Amino acid sequence: MNNYFPHDSNSRNSDKLLPVRMKYGAEGYGIYFMILERLRDEKNYMSVKDYNMLAFDLRVDAGKVKSIVEDFGLFAFTEDGECFYSEGFNKRMAFKDEKSKKKSEAGKKGAAKRWQNHGTANSKPMAVPSVSDSKESKVKETKVNQSKTDSESSNTKHSEEGAVCYWLNQVNPAEAPKIIQDIQYWVSDFNGQDEIVILAIDDMLENGVRSYKYLDKVLKSWEEAKLDTPEKVAKHLAGHYNRSVRNQKQSGRWTPRLLFDYWWAEKMSGKPSVDAIVEKYSLSSNEREILINEVRKRGYGDAIS
Repeated sequence: MNNYFPHDSNSRNSDKLLPVRMKYGAEGYGIYFMILERLRDEKNYMSVKDYNMLAFDLRVDAGKVKSIVEDFGLFAFTEDGECFYSEGFNKRMAFKDEKSKKKSEAGKKGAAKRWQNHGTANSKPMAVPSVSDSKESKVKETKVNQSKTDSESSNTKHSEEGAVCYWLNQVNPAEAPKIIQDIQYWVSDFNGQDEIVILAIDDMLENGVRSYKYLDKVLKSWEEAKLDTPEKVAKHLAGHYNRSVRNQKQSGRWTPRLLFDYWWAEKMSGKPSVDAIVEKYSLSSNEREILINEVRKRGYGDAIS
């Protein structure tokens, strides 16, 4: 229930959502609430105003996302215009967060009191257990035992340059702090070599994926294979992609979706040219047409160059 947020049962009939439904139907209503779901997972419940990124995540047209965010008074914007948020949503979440905070504090006090009473009843001093967050991602013991000073120094360094900065620029400028910290851990695992993690990010984008889980899986495989230098990684990738593209050509596996995913990865790297994809992967004229049709089908025809 950590990702829960309040939702009125008659939201569809609100003064601001009725115009959305009149113009875009149920799709517009769904886009609005998917945007709220994204805001729920963002720090400070605020999102960067990148409509292409949002459209890719929601698998809808970027023009509709832009319209719903800007044209119906549903969202407000920061002074610099770079981020947007929902004032009503923030008020609801502030109330919920405060309520959760009070419950948490009451629970901790109750637990401490129970442990104290239990210790007195047995005439033995009992230590109050500390609360620790479980981690799904791999965190080694040496990382946990790092000093606070070293951790702060590392966070400052990598937030300004290196793999974390590359992730924020290429994948998600409003990434969750936990994922940023996990990326920093991976840099430490590879002896501070940001280049290796950056190569893994490029590999992820090369496959049309924008997920930290995918990145984590790639880095784990490289660590197990002892690819501990950028040179070893580059050599590994060169062989991998040569085989991958050759196999795709031989087996005729260039599906419209796969072609689009490769084009999208190039687009997010600032190179959206169809001709660049054709040249890079030696696509035939027929495959080029399939790619163009798929890009147009998904609503990105204006981005074709």
